[in-house]
Amino acid sequence: MRARAQAIAAAVGQGAGPTISGGLRSLSQAGLARCGEWFASEQERGRAFLFLPVAYGAGILLYFSAADEPSLWAPFVVTLALAVLAYRVRDRRLAFLVVTALAAMAAGFAAATLRTAIAAHPVLAAESGAVTVTGWVEAFERRENGDRLTLRLVKAEPALAQPLERVRVTSRRATGAETGAALSLLVRLRPPADPPGPGLYDFGRDAFFNGIGASGFVIGQVRRVTLGEPPLGVRLRTQLDRVRNTISERIRAAIPGHAGAVADALVTGKRDGIPEGLNEAMRAAGTYHILSISGFHMALVAALVFVAVRGSLALVPALALNRPVKAWAAFIALVVSTAYLVISGGEVATQRSWIMIAVVLVGVMLGRGALTLRTLALAALLVLTLAPESLLGPSFQMSFAATLALVSGYSMLRPWAEHHAGDRRGLGRGLLALSNGVAGLAMSSFVASLATTPYAAYHFNQVQLYGVPGNLLGAPIVEFITMPLEIVALLLWPLGLDRPVWVLVGMSVDLFVRVAEWVASWPGGKLGVPSFGPLPLGLLSMGLIFLAVLSTPLRLISIPLAAAGLAIAPLRERPLIAVDAEGLTVAVRAPDGRYRALSPRANRFTLQRWLAADADPRLASDQTLIAGVLCDAVGCAMALPQGGRVAYARDPEALADDCREARLVVTRFTAPADCRATVLDLRGLPWTGAIALYVAGEGYRVETGRDPASRRPWFRPRPAGEAITLIRPPGPSATTGPAQPTSETEAPDETDPER
Repeated sequence: MRARAQAIAAAVGQGAGPTISGGLRSLSQAGLARCGEWFASEQERGRAFLFLPVAYGAGILLYFSAADEPSLWAPFVVTLALAVLAYRVRDRRLAFLVVTALAAMAAGFAAATLRTAIAAHPVLAAESGAVTVTGWVEAFERRENGDRLTLRLVKAEPALAQPLERVRVTSRRATGAETGAALSLLVRLRPPADPPGPGLYDFGRDAFFNGIGASGFVIGQVRRVTLGEPPLGVRLRTQLDRVRNTISERIRAAIPGHAGAVADALVTGKRDGIPEGLNEAMRAAGTYHILSISGFHMALVAALVFVAVRGSLALVPALALNRPVKAWAAFIALVVSTAYLVISGGEVATQRSWIMIAVVLVGVMLGRGALTLRTLALAALLVLTLAPESLLGPSFQMSFAATLALVSGYSMLRPWAEHHAGDRRGLGRGLLALSNGVAGLAMSSFVASLATTPYAAYHFNQVQLYGVPGNLLGAPIVEFITMPLEIVALLLWPLGLDRPVWVLVGMSVDLFVRVAEWVASWPGGKLGVPSFGPLPLGLLSMGLIFLAVLSTPLRLISIPLAAAGLAIAPLRERPLIAVDAEGLTVAVRAPDGRYRALSPRANRFTLQRWLAADADPRLASDQTLIAGVLCDAVGCAMALPQGGRVAYARDPEALADDCREARLVVTRFTAPADCRATVLDLRGLPWTGAIALYVAGEGYRVETGRDPASRRPWFRPRPAGEAITLIRPPGPSATTGPAQPTSETEAPDETDPER
């Protein structure tokens, strides 16, 4: 190696052109050789296995980006063929790695295809009007402004065009329902919500994989009926909900007020008693994740039980010296974690957390490393196999990003610290002592917050700047006081000795709430981030993966990847006009660069989502959203940044004037063939979903929430016939589709994404 370096140095030191060229060639060859050595070192350390979930996830992303649903058998045939090919080329290292990665991608694609086939169910095609539905309450959620029910349908009168299995309906008042009850209620149903805008989160896809075929509102009286014995799944949910309700009543009886609601949420996952103001305070302090029963709680419960059981067994020398007490403690922790999963309601985020904890605890029982990158990779593969759609959600992305960063940071720092631990005065021993204290918690909060920042910015368009101090001050209260006391209280409950412990729990929760509200009161804690595309997020994700997984200087690849992601994220163009899938909410960018609500009956949830994507701090109720908008009985109009004005025609009678005076007309009615304005024809929305209109030179271009040519099972069923063109240029050359005038129906629920 030294001789090679000397040869390179000699070549570079020559001044002649050809010699310089030869020196550069030698230098590049040396660089490639060094990269080859690093690559071989990564393989020897087993790092290639850690990229299997990455390839598997890439296959899942490829499936969800497909224009049409693939056949069920084709991905499995491709996977099998690539697996056989990988076996045949196993002696050729590079070829084996490439083919194995392709096989993993095909396997991810196949897993997503199978999951969709298993989850397939009818989806409502169009609004139903008033219909009486009868069925069993499969899930029940009490809210501040009413109840939300998931109903397993038995019948609908009049019969729906699609035989739905489940619907989710919202009532603006208390229904008195409970899980397992048989109800009959008058509702108005709509198809599951499309994305509120192109590139925004797809609520309809979530509804599909949750088995929901329609959503809507209760518009009549709720009546109890007799339907006989409910299905097994409903019976199991009913029994589970009774247990959870019993625990909730016990906690809230012992701890009154908001503290009882928070303490209840930490055990049962029910957050209906927490006021929205407190939720916002915890979000601003970066501690809201503590209420969501996911990785934090599951790991905390498992760790507390494991330490307590192992410590207790270690007090008995005969057991500690002759029996695998560590494995026993892991088994008991797994049992308790499983019980916690059941009691907390078993939501998707909790299931993912339990899977990862189970992998860790099984590894302990088998004598493997408790928490390693390999364990994390196995957990990711298992989660993605069971629920491939979770890859697209913020919960999976943020939880695994935080865990990856923490495990990688621990694995990088720990060996160095242990190497210097023998010196009582050394820095390494000090790091070991501090790693379990405040410094370790601060570093963990910082690393986890930094790793999850891109995903928070992408999904929620905001970054909490005080997450590190908020977690540093608030998390220890829950970690070291609240949760241990709640476990003790639950164990003492059968003996009737739990009430004093619940009082202590309430005091600790009060302290946690005060800390969260104090941190939330600090100025400038929330930073809005404009919406950006999936490519920057993908680059940042790959940068994190290379940095955390690789152990040689090859990890420096993460720097240009992250830099590219940060560089292109702000380049996304902002739309001139945004229209929701129903055509009832229209927002236009005013000359000051901010949105105005052009439609008088805008859906506040959709409007708020658009404002967030624009990094606009205003609320949907802000009066500045209608500044400069002029409305009458037949329509609204406002000025455009490029000059002229845009008109929203709510009545066919307004079209003649709008076509003559406006530059751009937004309407759901057939415009005259000689209309002098560019027409945005909202009759095409059933094919496209929500749309965004951009200025393109002298004209306009449209970005759609759904590809009109695509057909996926979670898409709202399209009307028959060809799609109506959205943009109609001025003049007699415009083409029109069949007139489909519709009246503005009841505005959707302004607080519910599943409208």
